[in-house]
Amino acid sequence: MLGHNDRVIRRPAASAALLALAALALAGCGGGSSSSAELGSPGTSGTTTAGDSGSTSHTAATVQGAKLTAQGTALKVGQAATVSWQPNQKQVGVMKVSVTKLQQVPISAFSAWRLDAATKRSTPYFVHATVRNMGTTPLSGVPVPLYLLDGRNTLLQASTFRAQFPPCPSTPLPAKFTHGKKASVCLVYFAPGHGTLTAISFRPTQDFDAITWTGPVTKAAPATKAKKAKQH
Repeated sequence: MLGHNDRVIRRPAASAALLALAALALAGCGGGSSSSAELGSPGTSGTTTAGDSGSTSHTAATVQGAKLTAQGTALKVGQAATVSWQPNQKQVGVMKVSVTKLQQVPISAFSAWRLDAATKRSTPYFVHATVRNMGTTPLSGVPVPLYLLDGRNTLLQASTFRAQFPPCPSTPLPAKFTHGKKASVCLVYFAPGHGTLTAISFRPTQDFDAITWTGPVTKAAPATKAKKAKQH
């Protein structure tokens, strides 16, 4: 069971029709049910603890020949960290990652999507980053292991979409993401209850002292009626 200082990873609801995965109770009991998501709705998953992500913390100064950034390192937007984690039981990934931009966007940016009442009360954020595969393991289709830390000390997973969302795709790493390959990514987070972005965190397990990025959060202006009219 989590102590009061442990952070819970949540992926908030983002549509009226969710891809609802069974959530594990904090006491360790399984449960829940699933329902189908509509095409064109952002997908979500249930609540889990940081230790349930199938990841491992750094166990050495170097992994697959890459020198890792020390746990607990506090970085500014634009700075890079080299991290290692275990996306699943058969893979160990090593990646150089730099968070390059933090952007708060209005909920109206998702006007084309069917949002539930809880999501309408959230604050959306776009997080831009560059990533490079520094290890020997191909990481094609692997989720980018970054979380948003909100003002409630909660880690939030990036949302995924059942249809394309060009402003910020929020997709896993691209195909053929092998050693040396580099990609620019944009991840979407919904901070519930009009939440605030405190930091972007790499924390693969509960006992890992997180590597964090902080910096200015820019605000995107909502689309004006004139701009919307021009699109028709």
